[in-house]
Amino acid sequence: MDQETIQKIATEIVKHLPDYPWALLAVQTLLMLVAAALGPFLVEYFKTRGKHLATKADFDEVLSQVRANTELVETVRAEVSQKDWARREWTNLRRIKLEELLNQMHECEQYAESRASKAVEGKIWEGADPQPKLDSLGTLYFPELGKQIDNFSVAYRNQLIASGALGQAVIRAGSDNSARKAAYDEFGVASKDRLFRRLAAADELRDAAREVLIKILGVEG
Repeated sequence: MDQETIQKIATEIVKHLPDYPWALLAVQTLLMLVAAALGPFLVEYFKTRGKHLATKADFDEVLSQVRANTELVETVRAEVSQKDWARREWTNLRRIKLEELLNQMHECEQYAESRASKAVEGKIWEGADPQPKLDSLGTLYFPELGKQIDNFSVAYRNQLIASGALGQAVIRAGSDNSARKAAYDEFGVASKDRLFRRLAAADELRDAAREVLIKILGVEG
């Protein structure tokens, strides 16, 4: 408390006291003594109070950082969990689709055999061709099997073309046994080679699919 402030306070107090000439001096002296006594205490009090406020502010800042870090950790954890879930779902889906792909290849083989049998009788097989779905499954889910699927599809398609040509030749031959025999002879030898190529391509695709399944499940064969 400075001298000017003490002077003002003393003047105000004296106004309410009896009119003694020494009153102002006495009040000033008393106030100075009080200020001198309380000064160190007040300084220490406000210094301690300031430290407490600073400490609280630091604590609040640390708490805010902890909350922010916790929110970040939770966000990262949620993203990782989401990615793990998506990876598991994709793995399970690929396993299911791999089984579907092999079943579709088996349907192609049955379709090729049916077409060949009908061709020998001079008939045309009208069933839906399962091969386009096989290609779709490979394109969507198994690009790593593209080569094997292509090889099988080519061998399969060549057999279908040959069966169609044989069927047309038998139909043209009608009841002419010589013409029928000529048609069988023309396509007989080559048909065995085409059948062998298709069967070999099917085995190749099965082996490759098994390797893919091992990688999908993460197990040893």
